[in-house]
Amino acid sequence: MKSVVLLLAPFHATQTSRATRHCAARLCLWIFLAAAGGAWAEPMTLAVSRTPLSLPLYVAQHNGYFGAEGLEIKLNECLGGHRCLRQVLDGQADVATVGDLPVVMNSFSNSDYAVIGTFTKSGDDIKLVTSTRAGIKTPGQLAGKRIGASKGTASEYFLELYLLTAGVDPQTLTVVDVQPEDMVQALQSGKVDVISVWQPYGYLALKAMGTGASVLPSGNAYIQNFNLVSHRKLVGSRDDALTKLLRAVERAEHFIHEHPAEAKGILKQRLALEQDFVDTVWPGLRYRLGLDQALLVTMEGEARWARREGHATGPLRPNFLQLVHSAPLRSVKPDAVATPR
Repeated sequence: MKSVVLLLAPFHATQTSRATRHCAARLCLWIFLAAAGGAWAEPMTLAVSRTPLSLPLYVAQHNGYFGAEGLEIKLNECLGGHRCLRQVLDGQADVATVGDLPVVMNSFSNSDYAVIGTFTKSGDDIKLVTSTRAGIKTPGQLAGKRIGASKGTASEYFLELYLLTAGVDPQTLTVVDVQPEDMVQALQSGKVDVISVWQPYGYLALKAMGTGASVLPSGNAYIQNFNLVSHRKLVGSRDDALTKLLRAVERAEHFIHEHPAEAKGILKQRLALEQDFVDTVWPGLRYRLGLDQALLVTMEGEARWARREGHATGPLRPNFLQLVHSAPLRSVKPDAVATPR
């Protein structure tokens, strides 16, 4: 239990016994609340990626669902789930919104975190946007081109799956490491011919370049699992808080399904997006809280890719089942958990 320091003014001999008893009673109440996690319950910091995938967190905050669960939540926004997870590992946040690949990439050297739930899935979030001056109209024409991707993230992994599905040898092109916020400028300047990037940066590139850019069909080569990942120190010791967090997210997802127009408005306002963009990406987003076997299968495949590509240099051989903590979600939505205990 967290220690509590109380500063009490000294009593004078003239004070009545009734006042003394009253103060003692208040002291006992304060100590009880502290022990119960009430008055001194620590706020929870969430590192949230600025993407439409994070909408349930924005809805939960906007509609007061966190407060209704008795949680004090602080949102730290970041560009990319890999950066959000880094905040958790660096002690700057308790929970992060993270795609499956950063979970895998960090697992070779660190096991101080655990997935507590997948809350969004999308097979259409990452796009290959090409400059029309590069003359690329089919996947086969990617050979010999320079493609911007954020190395070690879903951006790069999606690119490889796309190429293999299209029958293009990844060794025949050059991958340039570009951070997501720099993708549009890299494509505009000609530094790269194509960018592999998640939303909203794909949309922003198309908007900035107009007829000078186009999108290659994705073909759902990669279904991304977007997860809530907790620091290991919360596992077990603060399962009650994690359960409340998931309950608030579940309530937000119900709101999204029942009031899509209002949910779109929250997304548009929070990320300063255009209505056209929101309407474009909406059909490809699946907001549904759960933990399923598909997450484990996806991460195993990503781990093999990371080893093969030399991205995994740590000493650990990750057991992804041990990186999943299902107890809080089983309390909230038991039928949505399909991973072993």
